[in-house]
Amino acid sequence: MKVIYPVLFYEEKEGGYSVFVPDLEKALNCSASTCGSTLEEAMEMSEDLIAGLIIDEIEADNKIPKASKIEDVKFEDLEERLDIENWDYVSKFKTYIAVDINAFAEKWGKELVKKTVNIPKWINTKAESLKINFSKTLEEALLEKIYKS
Repeated sequence: MKVIYPVLFYEEKEGGYSVFVPDLEKALNCSASTCGSTLEEAMEMSEDLIAGLIIDEIEADNKIPKASKIEDVKFEDLEERLDIENWDYVSKFKTYIAVDINAFAEKWGKELVKKTVNIPKWINTKAESLKINFSKTLEEALLEKIYKS
């Protein structure tokens, strides 16, 4: 399944790009913004943002927010809502960003994967007596290992 949303890009004077997805921000009542140091990175980050928010909605059995026509998305509406005085940007533009949700879900979805692990019997006995959640403990340990590196 592909989704396509209009996205607003601001090239910042100090470098990089700020990116906003107004349709998702309004529909999901969240901050649907990201950034990137290059245009390519900003576009990739906008794909990740859209995919993450849409996958969360799908996994929560919610409806996917409808996309506006690009001509209906206004920079002025965003700028007024952000209430930033003297925003110093070089340029701004809007474009559609298309995202293959299935590809992202396959890679990053929250679907659980069953793994078989081997641990010493005495650790298993002690952990069970302490009512330790094995899945949660393994998940926490893996996340710590992943993000520490």
